[in-house]
Amino acid sequence: MDYLILVNKDNLLPKDYIPNNLVKVNSKYTNNQLIYLEKKTLKNAIKLLKDLHNHFQKDYFILSGYRPFLEETFMISDLVRKEGSIISKKYPLPKCSEHQTGLAIDIGLKINNSLIPLNEDSAEIKWLIANSYKYGFIFRYPPNKVEITGYLPNYHHLRYIGSKASILKKYNLTLEEYFIFFKKYYI
Repeated sequence: MDYLILVNKDNLLPKDYIPNNLVKVNSKYTNNQLIYLEKKTLKNAIKLLKDLHNHFQKDYFILSGYRPFLEETFMISDLVRKEGSIISKKYPLPKCSEHQTGLAIDIGLKINNSLIPLNEDSAEIKWLIANSYKYGFIFRYPPNKVEITGYLPNYHHLRYIGSKASILKKYNLTLEEYFIFFKKYYI
């Protein structure tokens, strides 16, 4: 599995792209939703959720994981009907979505029997910003990098890239910037 796969508006996935090592997420971590993730991504996401729980004494859930092209298409169509064209700046369109790789997770918690994404100003987000790289995850769409990623900030969306996450954290790079740097200095 290529954990550094770059998926964005310029690097599209084929419609039929399906990762070959998807595994079902235990319902304990999804609040009984049916969610799949790439195997190593899931292993590290569980470690992250357990440590987040130990730190804040709340139960956190994976709200979203792998989504095939067709599911992405239906979801975006529904969001466009509800919110209009701003959607293309908030969420990746089908074939541009990291969820199709099985390497992306959205994290949330349960409040009043509803699962909600983590709030951008929450202590949990601050903890994740400081610590997610230790588990191989990066914040894919940070607020100060909109012009680079092409998307508005999305605080509850994490992307698994493995050991390279510490490099991106250390140098405050997006995945796009990592590839630009890598190509400039190492190719």
